[in-house]
Amino acid sequence: MGRSISSSSTISLIFLLPYIFLLSVDLFGTNLRANDIPKLVQKACDFSTVQDLCNNIFKIDSRAQWATTKFNLEDITIKLAYSNYTKIARKVLTITSDETNLEFRRIYRYCLHQYLLVRSDLENLIHVLDLQGDLDQAAQNASSHIFTCMGYFTHFSNISNPFAHDNENLVYFFELIRDIYFAPL
Repeated sequence: MGRSISSSSTISLIFLLPYIFLLSVDLFGTNLRANDIPKLVQKACDFSTVQDLCNNIFKIDSRAQWATTKFNLEDITIKLAYSNYTKIARKVLTITSDETNLEFRRIYRYCLHQYLLVRSDLENLIHVLDLQGDLDQAAQNASSHIFTCMGYFTHFSNISNPFAHDNENLVYFFELIRDIYFAPL
């Protein structure tokens, strides 16, 4: 009786091995496809003036693997810009709230005000995309508030800009939105 259990488990194992092999090959193939950059994304990034940002965000964001249209890429980029904005706006608010130097705090509040305006511009970008409007102008409007924030620190050179890197990144996102809008995809 012990022999028949061993025989049946050996036979089961023999029948299961091909399925296990096929499953592992398919998982490996799926993994390779996940790291592949779709042609639409590659074409958009090649056209972009911020190619590093473009390649990095679309490699990380899984939605880019399923993008089949320019609209999809624009939508993904706007959502990523909005997510990035949210993190930066929290940082600006925290730094502004924690600042004890009144002169610094005043400049930081000016920037915070500009960031509040950026939020409405990002929401406008979503509406403009849905209505197939001019994303170029909408992205430029959003960028203008970031440049205004940067300008405050130019006028008050004695105050360091704790948002400089964040401002740059957000401007790059708006540039990417514009680049995809103009890309011949």
